[in-house]
Amino acid sequence: MCILDSQLPGLVSKVSFRPDVAHSTLGLALSPKPALEATRPLPDVPVTHAHSFTPTASFPAFLSSAPIMRLHAVALALVLALIPAARADVYLHTGGSNNRLNENTATRNNNNRLFDSQNNARGGLNVGDKTNNAFNGNTPLNTNFAQLYSRADNTASQYPMVFYEGSELTHQWTSQHSCGGNDGTDPYNINCNLVLQYTCDTETKSEGQKDQEVYLHNGGNTGTPDATGNYNDAAGQKTNNDNNQRGRHENEYAYALCQTRERNKGLFTADRNLQGDSAIYTRQNNNGGRSGLECPEERDYYPYWTPTPWRDIAYLTTAIGDQNVDICKLVQGESQNVAKRYRCGPVTDATKAKHNNKAACEAASGTWEEFAAHGIPAPDCKQSAWSRDNHLGDGRDGTPNNYTWTLPSFSQLTTTQKFKTYGTDNDMVKCVVRIRYNMTSDDYDGWNINADSNQAKSPVKNNPTVDIAADLQGLQLALNTAQVGRTFQDRTHMFFIKKRPAALAGKRIVNLMTRGKRGNIVQTFPSVEYDFVPNDLTVTTNDFVHIQWTGSNTHNNNGDGGDGQSGDDGQGQGGTDRNNFVLSKGDEGLNWPLPLDKTEDHMFKHAKCFNSDATVSRIGSDSDWLSCSLVLATSGYYSSAAEAGTKDALNNQMNNAPASLAGGVLLQVSKPGFYPYMCSRNNNFSNRSQKGKLTVRAPMP
Repeated sequence: MCILDSQLPGLVSKVSFRPDVAHSTLGLALSPKPALEATRPLPDVPVTHAHSFTPTASFPAFLSSAPIMRLHAVALALVLALIPAARADVYLHTGGSNNRLNENTATRNNNNRLFDSQNNARGGLNVGDKTNNAFNGNTPLNTNFAQLYSRADNTASQYPMVFYEGSELTHQWTSQHSCGGNDGTDPYNINCNLVLQYTCDTETKSEGQKDQEVYLHNGGNTGTPDATGNYNDAAGQKTNNDNNQRGRHENEYAYALCQTRERNKGLFTADRNLQGDSAIYTRQNNNGGRSGLECPEERDYYPYWTPTPWRDIAYLTTAIGDQNVDICKLVQGESQNVAKRYRCGPVTDATKAKHNNKAACEAASGTWEEFAAHGIPAPDCKQSAWSRDNHLGDGRDGTPNNYTWTLPSFSQLTTTQKFKTYGTDNDMVKCVVRIRYNMTSDDYDGWNINADSNQAKSPVKNNPTVDIAADLQGLQLALNTAQVGRTFQDRTHMFFIKKRPAALAGKRIVNLMTRGKRGNIVQTFPSVEYDFVPNDLTVTTNDFVHIQWTGSNTHNNNGDGGDGQSGDDGQGQGGTDRNNFVLSKGDEGLNWPLPLDKTEDHMFKHAKCFNSDATVSRIGSDSDWLSCSLVLATSGYYSSAAEAGTKDALNNQMNNAPASLAGGVLLQVSKPGFYPYMCSRNNNFSNRSQKGKLTVRAPMP
């Protein structure tokens, strides 16, 4: 291994860099520099499973995508024996797709549609429908954005959620093999990290940087996009995928380069036999299987050593408090948010683009191309939230594990990062979020292992037979060396980040959403039933709450239940998600709505509500509090109190209501107080609870 110079004081390896081997340290990529021999010792701390070291001179990588499970011998085997059935898994409950689109079945149709989740086929949420009708697969998204975010328009379409720049957005997830704790004060049974990232549509890039373009598409069907191993053929594949309404996150050029570029042969691959030499082959993906257009090596190792379009939001880890390394300093210094990346070009020439290190690149008369950092702040780095092994419930404090992301400013998105704008006023940017959950075994030294310990020298073997005492027959362990260190992921459907109008400048905006899908706790598992997110929210009278939800018209949960139960228990029309927001009785929120017309004083009499249009137009007035309450109670079926007298009646179980609250409602409450609320359709006493608490306080002096 090799760690270089003053960028990493106190962290150097005892092993000299060998130019013929890509060495590794911890999975975090540093900028390529001339080969040097390091002299200081590397701390003997297990942080990751397969430390990625870029195969150029001295380019260490510290935090690979999978940290370490503190389980040994037979104990490890007992846990790993569960993996083939349980699939470990991470599920992003706030909009996470798990590769679903619009399936009416309990299991997704195509695990390889957009990305390799490694997750159970039952997880994930369908993409949202705007209206009470399912979207048309031939024209899945209404690109007339004025119509799309107008509650007056009834065009069937997918519905991407929309959030204001600088607003607070809470994501929730569960990670089946647990996480949390730290090396210092909170002992834990697994070393892990969770990486939250985002990317957005970009402007068109030059020919040599087409792989860095992003053109996100949920897709109109569940087919896998076509791919090619030839960068020069990628344009044709893009046209085919566009015509066939294939979903995409990464693009055709990026996958072609991944298939061309040599894999990092300095990585620890245990006793796995990788079936090829390009970056599509990893220890976890040894057969080179394709999922969407993602690059398997980039997926499995973080941060990756060549340029990627992903921006880092947060790094949540169990390594906080480690006495031997300041893990946050390392991560925050080497994220591509702030650190350059390199690769061999021109990418149109495969004989040059295949090289993954500077020496080989220049020897082939290639150009070692520098890519600037993304130019945005380093990711947040903190201790990961605690969760139980083999359990998809709440964390230690009884709430789902979560992270609240303050969305980037519109200037940062468009001026700094050059993301493409959409909408009549060019005031929206199209994005997705992904979460990567990384865990591995403590049965080998993750800091100091590399390709020198592969095959016969591997400290872990596939399904080994081991001795437990002298002269006794050995016992076989259930140990899969493709899974001892492993990366799982989930991604959201696409959404928009919107520029604030002047009326909202400087204001705190908190997003209030829903999660879950139709069905009881067994039928939805490993997804979840309906709830509000966050369901216990405190704001001041100066703040705005952006209330919004999305749902599908095809969450029927039919067919083979996989390793769970099919069916879609719930209220209203089968297969349909519906949500609403109504005030409830009682200080703590009972299971009965508050009759506003018979209540002398309630929240809406002290609230102002606004649309999320360019002028932030008022819903109702000081004297017309009913209009706002009707929009929220009917999911936008009624846009005003006046409309309620002229439009067809709303079905009492909301069957004819929109599945999504288009544009959402901005709520500002002027009277401090405690305001419980609920969903009238989904809150089913003794079966499921969909209730929330809104506390409003006076601003601090």
